[in-house]
Formats: sequence, C-alpha cells, structure tokens
Amino acid sequence: MRKVDAIYHLPSIVDEAHLRRTWKHPKRAITKKQQAWVHYMLAVWGRVNRGDDSPAGAINVIGRLMIRSQWSADKGEQIEGVVKYLYSEEGGALRGEELYRKARDLVIPQSSLSNIIALAKESDDAAFVERVLCKTINRDSPVRDVAIKQYCERKCPQDIARLISYHTGMDIQASRRRVVWCSKILDEEMFYALKREMEYENSLIAA
Repeated sequence: MRKVDAIYHLPSIVDEAHLRRTWKHPKRAITKKQQAWVHYMLAVWGRVNRGDDSPAGAINVIGRLMIRSQWSADKGEQIEGVVKYLYSEEGGALRGEELYRKARDLVIPQSSLSNIIALAKESDDAAFVERVLCKTINRDSPVRDVAIKQYCERKCPQDIARLISYHTGMDIQASRRRVVWCSKILDEEMFYALKREMEYENSLIAA
C-alpha cells in the first residue's frame, strides 16, 4: 500500500501552534539574512537530489560558498557582495566555475581550515544537509514533505497548496497557510541545526 504524503495530513492541523506542538518544534527567531543562508543551503541540497546539472548562476555560487562557511551576518554580506560584483558587467561578468573560483579566492583565505571544507564537492555539501535534515525533522512530518517538494521537486508553495486542496478538498488559501507554517518551521529548525553541526565539525578539525 502506497504511503500517503505527509502534507495531506495538514488539514487536521488547526493552526501554527498546533503544528509545532504536534511535531515538537519550538518557536525560534531567525533574521532575514539567516533565512537566506538556509535557503541557499537547501537549494544546493535540492538541486543535487533532483539531478539538475545546469550551470550555476550567481545565487547557486553564493550558496556553495555559504554552505560550509561558519555563518555570520558579516560573512553572508561579504559573500553576497563579492559574488554579485563578479557576476555583474563591471566585475567581469564571470559565470559558473570561474565565478565560483574567483569568489572563493576572495572570500575564503587559501590557508584557512574553512577553505578545506568549502572546497568539498557539492554532492558532499548536499549529503551534509541531508544528514542534518534527517536528524532534525521527523521523516513522517509534513515539514519534511514540504522541504522535499519545494527544493527537490521544485514546487512553489502555491503548487503544494494546490496538491493539498486537490487531494483533501481543503480550501486553497487554508492549504497555503499550512504550507507557509511548514516552511517557516523548516527555516528555523534547519538554521540552528546546521549551525550547530558546523560548529561541532569545526571543533573536531581544530582539536
């Protein structure tokens, strides 16, 4: 018997607080910059897991540099600024691996231990995100299902809401609200879990 997708259980969820209680996700605060960092990392994970080999644009290069850099607001802004400049006509209009290598040389010192991590293959980065996701989000949770559909299957929140509405009969706007709750929880949980895992890895390297 085919397992029913977790998102189709969302109509039984009354509100965001109910969703958090059900799946044990406390409310956490994250900034817009922290949220962007999580989105970059999940985008790399999603691209690898759907087998998309398309050339990386500026956003993907930012993600590749951020995914294994120890996060801080200043570091995130530095990476964004450098990549966007190099991507522009003024900065040389670099693309793909050339853009990645040049930006990496500017934002990650060659002698640093963090550079060893940043040079890891993208598939390794995706595996890192997958490992943290599996440890953090229950496999039967609609939050995990939304992550897979959004980043691996490339469905936008409205597409996911339509699926819920079609299979359960729930109003499209009510479905959309539940997808937004899941996305919000995903961002919060993954930011703190990824940051914690990176700090642990860095402590092992430094030991």
